[in-house]
Amino acid sequence: MLGTGSSGEGHLRDHAKQKYIGTSFRTDAFSDQKYLEILGQEFNSVSCEALIWGFLEAVRGQYNWEPADKVVAYAEQHNMTIRGHNLIWHELLPSWIAGLEGKKAELEQVMKDHINTVVGRFKDKIYAWDVVNEVIDEVSGELRDSIWSRTFNYSFIEEAFRTAHAADPNA
Repeated sequence: MLGTGSSGEGHLRDHAKQKYIGTSFRTDAFSDQKYLEILGQEFNSVSCEALIWGFLEAVRGQYNWEPADKVVAYAEQHNMTIRGHNLIWHELLPSWIAGLEGKKAELEQVMKDHINTVVGRFKDKIYAWDVVNEVIDEVSGELRDSIWSRTFNYSFIEEAFRTAHAADPNA
């Protein structure tokens, strides 16, 4: 337990009131009981790497839900909110995505299918999604060079947000 001075003992999450005290949830954390204990006591919100496209759908059309489902179940058991990280990113994409470079119609359909599948599975369980992650290059301030920007320029950003919102309007 953390010492909180004149207000007594407590955990970080107890002092958050209407705010989120969050952390990233490692997918290997289920083997570390001390980590799980601290996570459940101190934090009221988690983000999880198991939701990254390359981990979820390494093979086209075949989803590995087990790690993400375990994190969601843990968070629900510990009354934690979940931030969905992430739907579209330039990193950690499955290798099969590279074969869709320049194939605008197919890549757009794959993007929409992925968003609909993932957001739909966790509808009303995830309060917010990182829909398009790190789309601006931190050095140049321009649209980051990626399969997404090379194929669509900026248009994929709006389409990703529209698709995610339609899949779960409450997130």
